[in-house]
Amino acid sequence: MEFLKKLLAVFALAGGVGVGDRPPDFTLRDWHDRPVALADLRGKVVCLDFWASWCAPCKAALPALDAIARRHADAGLVVLAVDIDTDRAAAERFVAERLPDTAMTLLRDPGGDLFKRFGASGMPALYVLDRDGTVRAAESGYEIGTLDEIDGLLGQLLSAATPGSRASRPY
Repeated sequence: MEFLKKLLAVFALAGGVGVGDRPPDFTLRDWHDRPVALADLRGKVVCLDFWASWCAPCKAALPALDAIARRHADAGLVVLAVDIDTDRAAAERFVAERLPDTAMTLLRDPGGDLFKRFGASGMPALYVLDRDGTVRAAESGYEIGTLDEIDGLLGQLLSAATPGSRASRPY
């Protein structure tokens, strides 16, 4: 438990959506133009990552995050990779080159409206939501090494009991 407290302190994000907050509700379109609503993921551990094709750290971070998505898929982890590119073709080339068979759900946020609502101060930006929809980690402008700690936190959240008799709060 002490590890978790230290980890949460490290990932606290000044300004915008931070640890302990509830994220803004949203519905975005996926790569196949289907709607994906955060509210529909209630009761699941969600890792939400904002990226763009022009973001140099994203080139290494997204494949590493995809590996985390694969590793925890059987435990029910949902990884939402939100592209903020305005140039759809650039984003599609990026995915084709780096994530041809991704385990993540790719979403589109052209122009970054949702990214702005989260108040992230850098790219990439990552948020971990527990089963109740509370932000447990928030990292902006992170480096790839940060994903090791995120992976550990995700493992802890996924192994925690699912909400029992009490009603789950919606995202």
